[in-house]
Amino acid sequence: MIPYTLLEFDEVDSTSNFLKENHTYFPHMTIIRADHQTEGRGQFDRKWESEPKDNILFSILLKDIKFDQMYKIKSWVITALMNFLHEHGILVSFKEPNDLYVDDKKICGILIETQSDYDAFNYAVIGIGMNVNQTVFNHPKATSLKIENDQTYDVDQLFEALLNTLMKEYQRIV
Repeated sequence: MIPYTLLEFDEVDSTSNFLKENHTYFPHMTIIRADHQTEGRGQFDRKWESEPKDNILFSILLKDIKFDQMYKIKSWVITALMNFLHEHGILVSFKEPNDLYVDDKKICGILIETQSDYDAFNYAVIGIGMNVNQTVFNHPKATSLKIENDQTYDVDQLFEALLNTLMKEYQRIV
């Protein structure tokens, strides 16, 4: 298993912002998870809507990534998330640039942000938001595992299982 550092918070503005602002203090494969984000966001600074403790919200810090590795990094994340959701009976498709959909409804968002220097990225921060138990959304084209499978999930157990899937897939792809 790939070693990682995990820090969990009740609330942060954004797990990705936290890692970007503090990347120098953390090693490669640091994961920040929060029960709630006050300023969660997606592509083009769109707000990521999430009720406290209902969803999986986290970001992963990768360091010293060569430019030619970014395709593998993106493939790793997408493949792991799709496999994980399939294992839970959710048939998803990937929609460019960064979302997983059940039919025409978003269940998971991915946001990859980088800082580069010469021939490599100093860091890549991969933000992931997965709708788990939330059933009411301001955006009509959203869904969750609970809506799709008609069951309530233990978010902590689900997150642990997702981390295992991500780390196994990382070893395989990256």
